[in-house]
Amino acid sequence: MGKINKSLLRDSIFILLISFIVGVLTYFSLGIGKLIGIAIFGQGVLPILLAFALKIKIKRMIPDIIFGIIDNLILIIPAFIGAEIYGALGALVGAIVGNAISDAIAGFFEGGISQWLRARNIDEARTPLGSSLGKMSGCLLVGIGLLFY
Repeated sequence: MGKINKSLLRDSIFILLISFIVGVLTYFSLGIGKLIGIAIFGQGVLPILLAFALKIKIKRMIPDIIFGIIDNLILIIPAFIGAEIYGALGALVGAIVGNAISDAIAGFFEGGISQWLRARNIDEARTPLGSSLGKMSGCLLVGIGLLFY
């Protein structure tokens, strides 16, 4: 197995592990009511800390973090509206359609930020692990908004 394949396998296992940990932490945090927003926000800081520990340049993750923030800020609107009007099925439909719309809008901003960084000779080349951690972080940081729900 080549060096790239070993690295990709290691990074894949790492992402699956951190995803599992976030899922378990969220599950056990559900009982804390509105404070779950703080717990989820804290989980959003975790991927940034891991990236720092793995010596992934945080500035390269900025487009991905912004993507995640915009993505979930927009996604929650149709999911919430769907839930209020049609219950669980409405929330799922709202999340699916909201995800498509939010990905398109967030991707536009992500590409624009990458282009802006390149125009200023800031290397924004990303790796699968750094991009994954950045998007995970941005998506979870939005959890702080649950304090206002």
